[in-house]
Amino acid sequence: MADDDDASLDALPGGLRRMWSTARLTSRLGAKAAGRMLFRRTATDTEPATATETETAAAVAAATQLVAKMGQLKGLVMKAGQIASYMPGSLPPAAQQVMAQLQAQSAPMAFPRIADVLRAELGAAPGELFESIDAQPFAAASIGQVHRAVYRGRAVAVKVQYPGIEDLIRSDLKMVGVIARLSSVGSPIDGGALASELRDRLVEECDYVREAASQRTFATLLAAIPGSHVPAVVAERSSRRVLTTELSAARPLAELAAGTDQAARDRAGVIVFRSCFDLLWRRCIYNADPHPGNYLASAGGDVTFLDFGCVRRFEPSLIASWKLLARSILANDRAAFATQLDALGFIGKAKGFDFDYQLAAMRELYRPLLEPAFRFDAAFVARSFGTLMFDNPNKFRLAMPPAWLFLNRLQWGLYAVLAQLGATGPWRRIIDDALDAPLDPA
Repeated sequence: MADDDDASLDALPGGLRRMWSTARLTSRLGAKAAGRMLFRRTATDTEPATATETETAAAVAAATQLVAKMGQLKGLVMKAGQIASYMPGSLPPAAQQVMAQLQAQSAPMAFPRIADVLRAELGAAPGELFESIDAQPFAAASIGQVHRAVYRGRAVAVKVQYPGIEDLIRSDLKMVGVIARLSSVGSPIDGGALASELRDRLVEECDYVREAASQRTFATLLAAIPGSHVPAVVAERSSRRVLTTELSAARPLAELAAGTDQAARDRAGVIVFRSCFDLLWRRCIYNADPHPGNYLASAGGDVTFLDFGCVRRFEPSLIASWKLLARSILANDRAAFATQLDALGFIGKAKGFDFDYQLAAMRELYRPLLEPAFRFDAAFVARSFGTLMFDNPNKFRLAMPPAWLFLNRLQWGLYAVLAQLGATGPWRRIIDDALDAPLDPA
């Protein structure tokens, strides 16, 4: 279907129309990645060539169109674009930089509609609820947009959910569920279970009362990590579809990453890394939405954590097994590795499973823990992702336990953030401390 055939989409149901209208543009950006997923490179193949100027220009043009389309559609479609903006893949850097706009900006909703939500949720007009509130949002994302305001003399951020967005996401998720079940037939992947995990997490994101409770929990947990901060919730101006918090004066992480203060970038990276594994491997909980737009940083590298809608709690038994798997990888213990990989439910088809390759690929993923003074960069993230995903001979034999859907997102999102910072730090010491810590579920 050509790009100017949008009129022919009108006959499709809403969910199909939303997905198809972006799929045409997405296919231009994802064709190379799909090819790598289907055909593993042989030992004689060379690495993919750097994109030509023509290919880069085409990818940038497609990404620009995609950002405009996703910014209008919101919901699950836009969330997928946010992930593509920072996850490793085959996008030329210039195209990925365009996609990064989706991390904090999209087409804003007109303020009168936002005012209607505030009245319905909090029982009064914006001017009665706040001493002042900006009509133009300073951030607009997949589920809601954020406005600066003043409440009782202090600056606050007011996140307001788009009207009808929960119903829209539920509709999108039904379509994703159907596709996931059909596409996983005959494979070791349980598409229905993964779709259910996705649905549970994304529907939870629409409940700002739940998010406010998670934000308070993380404020308590992260207080144990020096240099971390979580904005306080303003309960009397919050509800299921409105979340008001203190407004942080810190700047976007991307600004710190673009600066020349390596010590500050390293400090921010260490704080983000430690928060991830301390909370996972000690408290069995973490925020599973680690895209760069959800972190702010001070000039000295302190980190403010934002957006606690997608919080995942894990069974202590799963975390204990994961820690055993990590120990086997660090020790290069093939027998223990095979045992733990099976115990965690990753082996979908045992016949022909290449444990040697899988262990080597996982050690590539754990390379920051195996090399002293390791510095994260985009090349490492893309290479390790390709080794485990695109080029893995086990890719059609591996299963995906539902709980790992968001753990994988967290893993690669974390690495992408550290690569953006170009951070180096005592990664192994942090991991060893977390591995040795007893489980104390939050």
